[in-house]
Amino acid sequence: MRILYDVLRRRGLSYGRKEGKPFIAEPVRVNGEVAFTGVYLSTVSKPVPHPNLCWREVEAGSLLSFTYHFADTGLVRLFVEAFAEDPVVEEPACKLSLASISVVQRELPEPTPGGKLELFRVRFLTPTSFMFYGRDVLYPSPVRFMLSALKSYSTAAGVDTKRVVDGLVKAVEAIGAPRFKRFLVDIGEGRLVPTFTGEVTLALHASVDMPLLLAALKAAELLGVGISRTLGLGRVHVEKLEEKRERGGESFAEK
Repeated sequence: MRILYDVLRRRGLSYGRKEGKPFIAEPVRVNGEVAFTGVYLSTVSKPVPHPNLCWREVEAGSLLSFTYHFADTGLVRLFVEAFAEDPVVEEPACKLSLASISVVQRELPEPTPGGKLELFRVRFLTPTSFMFYGRDVLYPSPVRFMLSALKSYSTAAGVDTKRVVDGLVKAVEAIGAPRFKRFLVDIGEGRLVPTFTGEVTLALHASVDMPLLLAALKAAELLGVGISRTLGLGRVHVEKLEEKRERGGESFAEK
């Protein structure tokens, strides 16, 4: 994320720590593989470096890929122009030279009708953290997940989702037991944030708000969920499932 900030500063743009930002970052990839670092175990007061994910040494000449999602086309133009004028970025840890740059326009999903019951598996690909009145929510809470997805979708698409939020507790629930692990993540300057990764199967019940719920759920793959999305936290993958009833219980299959 520091690279993005440094390039935008060439155009006189800067953002405060708590200021809303019109972009989201994905974790850096090294030679095509995600390289998420800064991960610790134990507690904030006594953090223990993760044996594999705390830091990573990258060989000189390796290809690093950075993916950013911008909410403003004008900001995209400024970013590309600044990089084109000076394709070198010098950081404390290394010197980076631009190899290539590409821009793709992505469209947000439109609200579409759903069935009586829609099932989805949500995988939290990078450390994620939700908040509840200043308290950490460190598991795949179906309500916190959908609240975050709806908020992001409302902001990005300019859609009023207040009515959906008010009826959310009756519309979504986790099926089965969520699976997750907890970590601490250094988000810069030694600030450790409690997070989790894992997966949960969600059931969306039919309602008048189903179209917006489905749109927000699908958009979560692009917009992310939870806090510190500008740093690569809260990246998710959403899979549509179909319900298959069997004797003695239920099972689910991917569509």
